[in-house]
Amino acid sequence: MDKEFAVDPDGLRRAVELMGHDFSKAEGLALPREIPPVGMGSTAALNALAPSILGGAARLGEATSFAHMDPPTPWITWAMTLWNASLNQNLLHPATSPVARQMEERVVAWLAPFFGMNGGHMTPGSTVANLTALWAARECAGVTEVVASAGAHLSIAKAAHILGLKFRSVPTDANGSMDATQLPIDLRKSALVLTAGATSTGAIDPLDWAGRAAWTHVDAAWAGPLRLSV
Repeated sequence: MDKEFAVDPDGLRRAVELMGHDFSKAEGLALPREIPPVGMGSTAALNALAPSILGGAARLGEATSFAHMDPPTPWITWAMTLWNASLNQNLLHPATSPVARQMEERVVAWLAPFFGMNGGHMTPGSTVANLTALWAARECAGVTEVVASAGAHLSIAKAAHILGLKFRSVPTDANGSMDATQLPIDLRKSALVLTAGATSTGAIDPLDWAGRAAWTHVDAAWAGPLRLSV
């Protein structure tokens, strides 16, 4: 086996050490304009890229990032990402992810009851989650349009267009929530998207409208975790 695919404790240790360096004054992109004919090697690449990647990244735990939804991450998530990258499991089939599939099923079984559901699956982020939910709406309920507030995440309209569904935007009220008085009267062929925590304002749409359309999808990327604390 190529040694690049084997565990290299020194290389991994070096990667962690570089995370503790102060590269805040680093400038420029540590990549040549043309692709090099020969690689420099893994350790040399770490040392070359660290100033740009670690020094130029947004510091999501600082006050200057308070306006954004993207949070800082605890160190345990770094370790899990390291393990996942090293194993590269494919959840498509039990043969390529025996334990990972079991863990996903167990975690979903923990979480689903909090939201009145009996199943689900993990996605890499809210954009794919919204696309998956609206795909299910189209396939399971035969919806032909998506109705969402003007404050809904941009991935909602994008997902509708990808899926070949009409998209209808509903105005928001003074608080940034969907103005329910502006909803279409006939929602029999609609997927109604209610946002539980708008990206820019944190506004929550009137959730009591759930169930009044052919399909209801609640985008709870922002406020969903609050359900675990109730």
